[in-house]
Parts: sequence; C-alpha cells; structure tokens
Amino acid sequence: MKLKTLITLMIIGLTIATATAQKDKHFEIGLQGGYGSSWIVNQNNYGLKEMDYEYTWGPAFGLQAGYNFSSNIGLFIEIESTRQGQKYFDTWSHNEMKREVSMQYLNVPIFFKYSYGESRARFRLLVGPQFCFLQSAEQEYTINGEDFHHQIADKDGNMFDAGAKDIKDRYNSMDVAIVLDLGADIFLIEEMLYVSAGARFYYGMTDINASAYQLKNLDGNYDASHNAGLIFNLGFHYIIAGKKL
Repeated sequence: MKLKTLITLMIIGLTIATATAQKDKHFEIGLQGGYGSSWIVNQNNYGLKEMDYEYTWGPAFGLQAGYNFSSNIGLFIEIESTRQGQKYFDTWSHNEMKREVSMQYLNVPIFFKYSYGESRARFRLLVGPQFCFLQSAEQEYTINGEDFHHQIADKDGNMFDAGAKDIKDRYNSMDVAIVLDLGADIFLIEEMLYVSAGARFYYGMTDINASAYQLKNLDGNYDASHNAGLIFNLGFHYIIAGKKL
C-alpha cells in the first residue's frame, strides 16, 4: 500500500513539474538596433606607412528569434546588418593623411541565453559564435585632401591601386567571431512584451585580409587583421506563447 501511494505521489509530482516546465517554454521574436564602436585590430596598409587609429562608429539593425527551454535558459539566433571598419589619421613630412575603411556585414549570431531575476527587470547574458558575411567594403584615402593613388604588387604579382574606392576583393567573404552580450530585459506587458538593453562585444577569430593582400609592413612583418567592436543595443521583443521569463 505504501509503495502504491509513493508511486502515485511521484506520478502526481512529475505531472505537476512537467506542466510547470511546459509553461516556461515559449518562442519569441524581436527587433533591435544599436550603435557602437568598431575596430580593425592590426591595420594592413600594404607595406606603406601605417597611421594612427581614430574612433570609428556605426549603426546595427537586426531581427532576433529564440526559444526558451526554461525560465532561465534559451537558444537565440539573429540576422543583423552592421557597419564596421576603421578610420585612420596621421601626418608625415607635413602631409596630412586620412584613410577610412567602411565595411558592411550581414551577421548571424547563435546565442546561448541565460537570464535571472524575479522582477520586471531581469539580468541576461548572451554568448556564442557569430558568422559574418561581407556585403561591401570601400575606403576613402586622401593626402592633404586629395585622393591618394599608388600602385602596389600583391602576393600573386598583380598590381593594384592602394587608394582605390572599392576594396571588397581585399577581404575574405566570411569571418567568424565570438560574441558576449550583457544587459537586461525589462517587461512592459507581463508575459507578452519586453524591452532589452545591453552592451555587446565581439572579436573576429579569423584574418579578414584575403591571402593575396597579406603583405608585410615596413618592419618586414605581417600581422593578421581582426574585426572587433562594442555595440550598445536596444530591442523590443514579443513572446508568442508561454509566460514571463
């Protein structure tokens, strides 16, 4: 009798636990935008004099969709368009040199999400890989306000203009980055709509320079170039089914 009672209680408990867990599970979708600072770590100036780095800023816009397995853990994916690149400035022999590299990427991060808290505002952490697809790459390269042009041989022996505007062929079509995003989810409508705010840091793990343009600098060395940046995001998210995280 005691065994039957114990089994019955275990079944009831398991049923309740399963039902509760099912309520925590839900899909959600969102829109978000941001603005941040981007960098190209280790500039590649094709053997010419390298310049000082300047702060470089750009926007980001994206769609996000995800599934929460519990009240704390979820898996999310985004499709995001970001403007990246780097500005440079220097003076040399009374000449003012400026270079601005502008790159447009379509980024697809896949995030593990952890959230914590019981109030309307909850801490959240997003971490995971990001697959980055180059859409365009252009530059403005001037000396004393005039367009700069200089012919250089790449590693295959082909000549190219260091100051050309369209430079997409000088970069690899894909990069893979690691992303860490810290922030908060703030509910406007309980169990339905929340605002997210956070700071996102990313660092590219691969060399963005195409192999033919991996040229040594004036010191006779070549250093791989990497994308990096810090973006401040604001988003609106709608819970399709389930309860508040």
